[in-house]
Amino acid sequence: MKHIMLIMTLSLTAATLCAQSQWQAIPNAPSNQGRFDDVFFVDSLHGWLGSSAGRIYRTTDGGVNWTQVYNSNYYFRSIEFYNQQIGYAGTLDKKLLRTTNGGTSWTDVSPDISPAPDAVCGIAIPDSQTVYVVGEWDTPGYVAKTADGGHNWTRQTLGKAMIDAFFIHRDTGFVTGQNDQGAVIYYTTDGGATWTEKFNSNVPGQYVWKIQRITPQVWVASIQTFNGGVFAKSTDGGMTWEKKTAPVPDMQGIGFATPEHGWVGGYIPGFYETFDGGDTWEYKDFGGNFNRFYFLSPTLAYASGESVYKFSPQNSSSTKASPTKPYDDGFWLKIAPNPSNGRFNVRYYLPVKDIIRISILSADGTQMHNIYHERHLPPGEYNFDIDATDLPTGQYFLGIQRNHGLYMKPWVKSE
Repeated sequence: MKHIMLIMTLSLTAATLCAQSQWQAIPNAPSNQGRFDDVFFVDSLHGWLGSSAGRIYRTTDGGVNWTQVYNSNYYFRSIEFYNQQIGYAGTLDKKLLRTTNGGTSWTDVSPDISPAPDAVCGIAIPDSQTVYVVGEWDTPGYVAKTADGGHNWTRQTLGKAMIDAFFIHRDTGFVTGQNDQGAVIYYTTDGGATWTEKFNSNVPGQYVWKIQRITPQVWVASIQTFNGGVFAKSTDGGMTWEKKTAPVPDMQGIGFATPEHGWVGGYIPGFYETFDGGDTWEYKDFGGNFNRFYFLSPTLAYASGESVYKFSPQNSSSTKASPTKPYDDGFWLKIAPNPSNGRFNVRYYLPVKDIIRISILSADGTQMHNIYHERHLPPGEYNFDIDATDLPTGQYFLGIQRNHGLYMKPWVKSE
């Protein structure tokens, strides 16, 4: 009975503390730099933030103030630290940077990986010597690992695309991404020598984007789709997963303070909140463009997107984030003729350097053809012809994935 009462007391205390915390905008946080894809804290004071505009920021006071410690033309997708000194930052521009002095200086270590990665989307550092990096959302997927503090690396192909990684200790962990069947989660207990598929959405074209351990038993993972929101949840330590509906089709960021209380977001303005473990959701007009929710405790977290935001007990120095508009950097897409007999022309404009993957999707968002992709295209206007005469007549979508968003354009296959 004492054990039961203690568990009840701890649960009530956690719920009370969580109720006292709320998301707040940080007045001095960086903003207006495209998207902040990743944020990471080693403790309540020391954190780092990477932007699509090529900058890395550091805070030593819990986010009250931020100092720019790196400036480049790279797109920073991932960032993680082992302690206050040692950390890594991954880009979508063939660079993996390492620091040993808290971010004051950085060294490109991507040439030490063979072949060097085109992009680094996820990083996991389970101990002082072991680092895993995974990538990229564009094929092929890979996992690279060092077991000696970054001196030597191994690399293996895994899946069609890899996005995120979480390791419980140096040999045991999960990586997420996509294979030919759909959004996928792989699991290893031998340091990546072998991998077991623990989850697959079985919808080609979907990705498992981010993964979070809420408790040792309860895990969640966001699933990026072109149509129909869904996320995955495990209650047995990641060994089995179930799909649950969610209100964000292009979901990327996912974060739970407790097994019941959490948030999801993506390229949309604002985010959605649940108080019942994801069974129901309510829209919140706060911030936007979320890619990462990072929890230090049930009452302290950070989220990166349009800017960086803090989940903590309310204080007078913080404010509510202004709602953002859907991300629009000037990209456009045109199809002609539409309807067509299966042959048509695609024109699009890239305002910035980008990676492009174009697919034909069914009405429910299933990938029918992965018809075109190019890496690191310079800004400019592009066009090419598509032959989809093999598809039955009906309603389809042309889906385009970029570093900066997902787009769907209706297309009708006529007789």
